[in-house]
Amino acid sequence: MAHIVIIGGGIAGLATAYYLQKQREATGAPLDYTLIESDTRFGGKIVTRTIDDFVIEGGPDSLVTTKPWGAALCRDLGLDNELIPTNDYKRGIFILNKGKLIEFPGGFRLTVPTEFVPFALSPLITPLGKLRMGLDLFIQPRQETGDESLASFIRRRLGNEALDKIAGPMMAGIYMADPERMSLQSTFPQFLEMEQQHGSLIKAMQRAKKNRPANGAANGKPQPMFLSLKGGLNDLVEALVQRLQGELCLGQRVAAIRSTNPGFEIRLDNGAYPPITADAVVLAVPAYTAAHLVEPFLPQLAQLLAKIRYVSTATISLGYRRADVIKQHNFAGFGFLIPKSEQRKLAACTWSSTKFDGRAPNNDVLLRAFVGGDSREEVVDLPDNELLSLIKAEIADLMGVTTTPVVHQIFRWNKGNPQYDVGHLAQVDRMQELAQQVTGLYLTGSAYRGIGIPDCVKDAMLTAESIFKRLYGNV
Repeated sequence: MAHIVIIGGGIAGLATAYYLQKQREATGAPLDYTLIESDTRFGGKIVTRTIDDFVIEGGPDSLVTTKPWGAALCRDLGLDNELIPTNDYKRGIFILNKGKLIEFPGGFRLTVPTEFVPFALSPLITPLGKLRMGLDLFIQPRQETGDESLASFIRRRLGNEALDKIAGPMMAGIYMADPERMSLQSTFPQFLEMEQQHGSLIKAMQRAKKNRPANGAANGKPQPMFLSLKGGLNDLVEALVQRLQGELCLGQRVAAIRSTNPGFEIRLDNGAYPPITADAVVLAVPAYTAAHLVEPFLPQLAQLLAKIRYVSTATISLGYRRADVIKQHNFAGFGFLIPKSEQRKLAACTWSSTKFDGRAPNNDVLLRAFVGGDSREEVVDLPDNELLSLIKAEIADLMGVTTTPVVHQIFRWNKGNPQYDVGHLAQVDRMQELAQQVTGLYLTGSAYRGIGIPDCVKDAMLTAESIFKRLYGNV
């Protein structure tokens, strides 16, 4: 019987185990697996805590609907009725501009205006900045086909103001990344396709809007931007764990992997388990952890893995009684983003209780603040009381909310966010080539081809299919 060892119990590792199990059930192939997680809980950065009926997400809070694999997994696990959409009728997003929150103009898709009037009337961009963005209609496409940074692309097509006030906080903010280093090819490849196919981002977006069905979906309802689960995304983790039938090892750290060619021997660092033999090993761990494990038998791969940069971030959730804050701020919107040029410690703030129903009791208010990321990591290491005071001061200054929250929760993710620097995809392709030099070694997870839950689920599915194909062919 083939034995697979999956190292890492975040969403990528859990989903890999699940899809291996599904393949086994569908084919009857002789296969079992061991899933090893060093933490005392599964889920990685997916963690939900309910405090006084406030549903607080520590890491990701949603599944983007344009990437269907996350929602499909939820439905496959029987969570159909637990999926909830964003309140898109309240989806206004604000940008901090010269110390004031300015609503993002309507008619934009990502960084590109598709409607003239809201764009023209918005105070967010100066008249010169608007003229510069309009030049996108006339600028010729870049002739080179290689990767470039987000900053280079946006500056070239739409200008500096669009980079500072829109693309930086909105697009680079998703990755908590420096737009000057961030790979466009790895993060928003659709922009490269738009430029090559239409010669202009504005023309491409307008054409896409014109060709979009009037109702936005087959059932007559527009597709929501995001989905989540009523009880929080940790319900996805729990549903996965409940389905898994292999050996699950919590609180166990892998000390070393030895390639026995064919196969592997995995040694745990506490000696509680004898060495584990495996026909294949899936590394669903951060790239720097994978680098340490493969260094003895694939030093070139280890060097490339170690080059993937990671940054630290933190989320700080604050819960308020609505009666205490509703006269201090209007919470009609999803929250706000902050350009780096504003020189704030806070990077962004989501109004969680507006974005999703059921996140706060009795129609109360739940906010989630973000700090850290590229060039801002020092804030993450502040003691709890200092970090909480800083966030409360920022919220008071920017939103006028001075009331003391009734609940708060801090989550730190030290070196938890991989950075997709320019040339990232080419490096990932090279890593995959090197990994194939040792039969049965697989890399999966957020370090490679997408940081979101749907990306990790898709990568896990492909990994499971690749393992089965190698072991059993087209069974």
